[in-house]
Amino acid sequence: MSGGETVISMAVVQSQECPVVGIRPFDPWRDARAVTELIADAFQGQLGPDGEAALAEMRRIARWGPLLGWYSWSGGRRSSLPPGFVWVNDGQVLGNLSIRPAIERDAYIIGNVAVHPDHRRKGIARMLMEMAIAEVIACGGRWIGLEVRGDNTAARSLYEQFGFREVGRTVHMLRPADLKMDLQPDTLPGLRPARREDHTALLNLVYAVVPPMQRPLLELRRADYRLGWERRLDVWLAGQREAWWVAEVDGVLQGAVRAVCHWSTRRRFNRMEVLVRPTYTGRFEDVLVRQGVAWLCSRPWGKRGMIEVVLPSPSLAMIQALEAHGFEMLRVLIQMRLNVAPRPL
Repeated sequence: MSGGETVISMAVVQSQECPVVGIRPFDPWRDARAVTELIADAFQGQLGPDGEAALAEMRRIARWGPLLGWYSWSGGRRSSLPPGFVWVNDGQVLGNLSIRPAIERDAYIIGNVAVHPDHRRKGIARMLMEMAIAEVIACGGRWIGLEVRGDNTAARSLYEQFGFREVGRTVHMLRPADLKMDLQPDTLPGLRPARREDHTALLNLVYAVVPPMQRPLLELRRADYRLGWERRLDVWLAGQREAWWVAEVDGVLQGAVRAVCHWSTRRRFNRMEVLVRPTYTGRFEDVLVRQGVAWLCSRPWGKRGMIEVVLPSPSLAMIQALEAHGFEMLRVLIQMRLNVAPRPL
């Protein structure tokens, strides 16, 4: 038996026979609030607008009720795995690992690994990771994915020791609230509003920008690039309004921008997605960014909100275009993947 297996076994025995210290499955009935506050402490000052909104949503779920919390933590997807594990000591939750099914079959995403700042460097994160990997293997999982901040060298080193390898990076940039934009929201020259029939072309553009191994970790869904009244209804029900513009050359989409503003009072930020086919780098970045920002700044709900943009493998031209319109670097996330052997038949 390897040292890692010994640690896992001891942790399980401790939590079963004497649940004063050790690992056990996350239980929404008693852990939801404690895990929410643990994540707030562990990632204080590191969460972007989307992360802060997710944390606020977790706090609401914890107040609404544990049963709803279980559904939300698992993403509403059926899984033989618990939605995570906690490390407890004398009834206090000091560590948490959340895990959920990926959009691909028999694959899983580790959402976060959080350890209380006062209890780091004690092997808690390592034991949580060992437990999660062992459970995925036991249920026949094919691979596990996760994201880690580019400047978190300690966490990256830990994941690499388990065999995780980088498959992509995303650059997150933020435009502060209340910056003025003098352009009118009319469609700029060289662009046109996206149409329902652009659905397939948009997907092809996304696939040209995002490498295949990175796509499932970013949880890209075909439905997110669907256009038409069904999509508008979904977006409206989510408390948002969405608009697309595309740049076309000889009948082929070579660039696109999606702008999303939140009219719900729960979220005080907006989002943009900017795509340029690699072979057209340097040609459409500026006009696409200007179009998205102008539209968001003209919306009653968007003009005073921050704008976040997430860029998979961005070019220098894209970063420069965003900086020219007030965006600042927020963070870099690295997507990592571990292929695991399925359970023998």
